[in-house]
Amino acid sequence: MRKTAAVVTLALLGSAGAATITPSGTAPKPILPASVSAFNVGNWMPVIEAVDPLGALQPGALRWPGGNIGDEQNRTPQAMQTLKTNWTLLGQPPLMLQTRVFSRAGGDRDGTAARNTPEDAAELVRMARELGLNVAYYEIGNEPDLYATNRSDPSWTPEKYCGAVRAQKAAILNVDPQARIAGPAVSNPGPFLDAAIRECGDAFDLVTWHLYPSNGDGSDAQAFDSIRRVTDTVKRVETLWSDPATNPKGHGRPLAQGVTEYAQSYRSDRSTHLSDAVGGLWAAEAALRLSESGAVFNTYFSLMATGNHGLLDDAGFPRMSYAAFRELAHYRGQTLGVTSDDPEVWVHAAQQGSRLTLFAINTRATPQPLTLDLPGFAVIGAKTVTDADVMADQPPRALRIGGPLMLPPLSLTRVVLKAAPKASVASRPFSVHFANKPTPTSPRKP
Repeated sequence: MRKTAAVVTLALLGSAGAATITPSGTAPKPILPASVSAFNVGNWMPVIEAVDPLGALQPGALRWPGGNIGDEQNRTPQAMQTLKTNWTLLGQPPLMLQTRVFSRAGGDRDGTAARNTPEDAAELVRMARELGLNVAYYEIGNEPDLYATNRSDPSWTPEKYCGAVRAQKAAILNVDPQARIAGPAVSNPGPFLDAAIRECGDAFDLVTWHLYPSNGDGSDAQAFDSIRRVTDTVKRVETLWSDPATNPKGHGRPLAQGVTEYAQSYRSDRSTHLSDAVGGLWAAEAALRLSESGAVFNTYFSLMATGNHGLLDDAGFPRMSYAAFRELAHYRGQTLGVTSDDPEVWVHAAQQGSRLTLFAINTRATPQPLTLDLPGFAVIGAKTVTDADVMADQPPRALRIGGPLMLPPLSLTRVVLKAAPKASVASRPFSVHFANKPTPTSPRKP
């Protein structure tokens, strides 16, 4: 059988219990690299030591200085120069720069005064411009909902934060009238986010929030089940934004969302559901769902050398999360809606010209056969990766496509298909079934 033959149904493994993938009918949308391949970066990261593996991720955007350190350290000329060096090594993608908002009484731990005034925010813009940085957004602070609790300053209410937002925004726009403002960058969606939208929704060009569903204590099943919070929260924010009662000052303005930190667990000191297979697969699925749901600027926490959160560990060795995001570098072009009849097999597809790339995430701890029912496409290759492959320093494994194709346990598989010529589709509509051994098929009457 020729690979160029038209395909109405392609069963990669005709087996009872196989997951069946079919078109969903969802309208295609452009895929924004910043929505699926973006990361938090910090000056503590030895980017120079991992240029090639990090380049394979094809970063679509970066957020700096990354996490809580944004309210611990000032934006100095030296720090900005280090950022420029790392940004250049990573391909100079669009940047989100965090302004500093929080400060402790008496200054930083070393006694240095915090540079967190509106004029300091304006100076950040000047330094970025002088260095030639490509800044997409200035994000005002980091996780202000935790200032009152984790940082023991109860004066930080949503109203106080919104005052800081308006003051810093005015200073930033005075330097760069085209600058775009993001916030409130809350630690998890909740009452603080609701209040910030109510009090200063009109101040944001991008509404940002973070998503950390757990602390790594739950079961694997609970961790995977938490993936629903991705799209649930996107929809919840859309509802808040569209209602003049919950968004009185920004109602009528277009909504853009960004998730500027996300991972299954917030505990950098625990490997469970972060540096393991579950954490890597959850992160990849979160990125794909955020992208498909319309969130435009989504930066995983974090790029490297951040305890158990880094895609590369502190010694520069890759984790399952790295392998997963390396595969997502192929998620480009426009979406093609697909759906799985198996809730434990998550699927997404991207089309570029005549080529279709399907991503299948098997969340089961057992192998899972796959069946594709995608009219007009023929498989030309497939590769899969598991945590065991990563730990063995092995690249993704090529899977044989002329016979059974089995998704390994806890794996991410990338299947590449090519559109069959239209003439063949019109003249030879038939099914192709690959069982254990390829068998010829005969044309059926239309």
